[in-house]
Amino acid sequence: MSTDIYELSEAARQGNWSPLLREAEKVPSKHWAEDANCAAEDTDTFLPFGDGPREDPEEVKEQLGSELVRPLNLCNSCPLPIAARCLVDSIRHDDEWGIRAGLLASERSALRATWKDRVDEKAVQGALRGATAPLTKNERKAVIERFVADPALDPAAVARGLGITHEYLLKLAWRERQRSKQRASLSADQEANAA
Repeated sequence: MSTDIYELSEAARQGNWSPLLREAEKVPSKHWAEDANCAAEDTDTFLPFGDGPREDPEEVKEQLGSELVRPLNLCNSCPLPIAARCLVDSIRHDDEWGIRAGLLASERSALRATWKDRVDEKAVQGALRGATAPLTKNERKAVIERFVADPALDPAAVARGLGITHEYLLKLAWRERQRSKQRASLSADQEANAA
């Protein structure tokens, strides 16, 4: 049985983004949308009235019914790598509206939330080595935590990777050490109370 976009999106929803991202990487061109089946279609076709990020997907499908057939069929006939790239790009850009990769806006809401919570290990490692790239809040937090935990890391490289000054990195590290001490103290208190 071949993998489809729904299987990839379900894995991502459960926190495993690797299969979806690997499939999307098979279409490296920034002009990937020109190869999508929807390229020559009116964009309004993919913006059904009544679908939005806070709607119930099943209710939207029931209410819009036949209005969704054409856009969903176009999406479902797209090659999987293009559909994966379409979905990943819509999530990366926090695109709340419209049908993307055969998923309604209301179906992508959970994926968008999961995306914001994820930590891309490659991005974290890159920032620790000084590579600059957009990082999520959780990825930035992971970089700071690892910097605090590993004194062998080069502060100048980590600051460059985060896009901040050396002084600000040291301030963030100090705050993280304070929070870490508070968590350790709270944990010790809880263990003492449990005994």
